Amino acid sequence: MKSLSSRLLSATAVALTCISGIVVLALALLWRWGPDMLINLDLDHNAARVAEAVRFNAAGIPDRVSLNQKMTAIYSVLLEDAAYRVLDQNGAVLLSSDHAAVAYAPAGDGFAPERRRFRVVSSGEGKQVLTMPFAHDGRTFYVQLMRSERMHRIMLGSDSEKAQKIAIVAAVVAMLLFSLVVVATLHRSLKPLRKASAAAEKIRIDNLSARLSLEDVPSELAPLFNAFNLALQRLEDGYRVQREFLATAAHELKTPLALMRGQIELDERGDRSALLRDLDHMARHVHQLLHLAEASERQNYAMERIDLKDIAAEASAQLERLAQQREVHIVGTGADDGEPVMIAADRGALFVLMRNLIENAVHHAPPGSAVDVDVSTHGVTVRDYGKGIPADAMPHLFQRFWRGAHRRDEGAGLGLSICEEIAHAHGWTLQAENAGPGARFRVAFG
Repeated sequence: MKSLSSRLLSATAVALTCISGIVVLALALLWRWGPDMLINLDLDHNAARVAEAVRFNAAGIPDRVSLNQKMTAIYSVLLEDAAYRVLDQNGAVLLSSDHAAVAYAPAGDGFAPERRRFRVVSSGEGKQVLTMPFAHDGRTFYVQLMRSERMHRIMLGSDSEKAQKIAIVAAVVAMLLFSLVVVATLHRSLKPLRKASAAAEKIRIDNLSARLSLEDVPSELAPLFNAFNLALQRLEDGYRVQREFLATAAHELKTPLALMRGQIELDERGDRSALLRDLDHMARHVHQLLHLAEASERQNYAMERIDLKDIAAEASAQLERLAQQREVHIVGTGADDGEPVMIAADRGALFVLMRNLIENAVHHAPPGSAVDVDVSTHGVTVRDYGKGIPADAMPHLFQRFWRGAHRRDEGAGLGLSICEEIAHAHGWTLQAENAGPGARFRVAFG
């Protein structure tokens, strides 16, 4: 597996290679076409200055060129290297700095105004000529400007080849320095990752309180570190809950086991009904512990489309005997009433959820009252008409092994915790509230 450093360095190397190619190509184009471009610019600029300096007589004919002292000196002294000629529209020379009588033209050709730029050879020396038109009083004239290639070489520098080599070496050195800076920057930027990796290796099952430091972490990596720390926090919370669960479960089973042992030691003098009651109490504990373990494992759920009314009716039927003993009526769960309420859920888990909610309501409903069960595609509502939920008990309803004051001697205190686990596993929400009179538990789907 390729490391992040290797990937970043590879990407940087590719980028540097591309940039280097572009720079070399640009330099090559500049060395190839740059001098010619400079010559064009120089010829254009000076031809325009000559055209602006042309003065005309009363007949509208050019009679002199008024240049500054520097340019006048150049055209007076460097006759073989710099010259201008002012022509009429037919190509006849009207004015010239080198006292020539004919216009510049390639060997064997005559003056052609459309030929803007060309080269001539004189005395073995190449010369570049530019022809530029200009107008005066509706008449067209032309300025021809000549620069010798010798003069251009002097202007551009005689050691251009040396300058090219220096430029190449400078570009290579610059790219090497840039590469070193990139490598050093990557090494420094990835230091928090290496520190985090070392810290993560030290995390053990007995040291889940350790966290990855966010000091000097790049902003792009901070969310990843935060997510990892949150995962560690959830893992630590899970182990803490598991330890508390095992400790509480052991405590809850310890008392009935001790009582049973005492009854057995009494042999025939023991109270058989008390022993059976303790056995039932412990069996309920074990049964609910198994349900809680199953509800806490998401992989145990098998989702399918089921009729919520059927499940509610089945749970109510199983609790009918308990309801009769407590003189309570369970209403609103008829499977034959109206259309089916189809939802996606695990059948066994949904049955446990409905049974625990209804059983809890039956235990809190006063004799002669009813427990209302309402099911729809939006959720489930189970309501009793008892005394309601005390304010001090509301925060503890869904805590494991917590029981209300009137149920301290029965039940395991796991029923509502199991309901909450099942609801969360399905993506539902479970809420409790006082309905006045009584309490109402709501399971909202979605």
